[in-house]
Amino acid sequence: MDEVRASVVIPALNAAATIGTQLRALSAQTYDAPWEVVVVDNGSTDTTVEVCEQFAAEIPRLRVIRCERPGTSAARNAGAAAASSDLLLFCDADDEAGPGWVGAMCAALERADAAGGAIESERLNPGRASYLPRHPDHLPVSAGFLPRAISANLGVRRSAFEDVGGFDETFTYASDDTDLCWRLQLAGHSLTYAPAAVVHYRYRDTRSAVARKAYRLGRARARLFREYRERGMPRPRTVGVGLRWTRLAVALPLVPVLPKVRWWWLENASAAAGQVAGSLRYRVWYL
Repeated sequence: MDEVRASVVIPALNAAATIGTQLRALSAQTYDAPWEVVVVDNGSTDTTVEVCEQFAAEIPRLRVIRCERPGTSAARNAGAAAASSDLLLFCDADDEAGPGWVGAMCAALERADAAGGAIESERLNPGRASYLPRHPDHLPVSAGFLPRAISANLGVRRSAFEDVGGFDETFTYASDDTDLCWRLQLAGHSLTYAPAAVVHYRYRDTRSAVARKAYRLGRARARLFREYRERGMPRPRTVGVGLRWTRLAVALPLVPVLPKVRWWWLENASAAAGQVAGSLRYRVWYL
């Protein structure tokens, strides 16, 4: 069998409803060199594994492994360890890769140690795209510190990945990708943007899921500050914090009547609450 050029790693936990869409998209990739897909079942109790097995004919180099350690960071590390190639491409079980994604990621990793691709928000979020946040056409600088790519669309050369120890498994949810990207850059590895590597991103579609994700992100941001403040991560500016709480208060009367305001308020209020909780938990002042 020819040498595998790239390995796509997908963590999956009870993803039976969505992973078929991702695997179908991967089966339609236009990349010609040999590559593989490693799905990491992270303790699913639904039919995630069975759905994956249905794609064995369409994706000949498809493997499903199991990771007993909880959390997406552990699952991605397990997938990277089991992967056969030096190019590790990470995506999620509830999104959809564009047809040129694998090829564009491999091309980006020819010129850099790590790469983040483009995030498209409309395809998998019908009827909500007008009030969902739009991802920029570049890698954003996170928390005023360093650029980062999201793990839903991330490629890393194995040598760089192993040099920094992979994903930190104590980040069980939220900011694990930011932490990895920052550690890569601080260790001297390059990170680039791959605009042709498009992933169609699926947002949370219930209020509770949106609030829970934003809260965890806010809490994790406080942990990042504890870890990186001595390396240059700034504390939020006081004027910005005051403006944020003022905007939340002003927008509150509009929440019941305007869907766009409702989702914005829910996400930002939950993130702010998470930062308060994180500041208390990690004993830092990050509000």
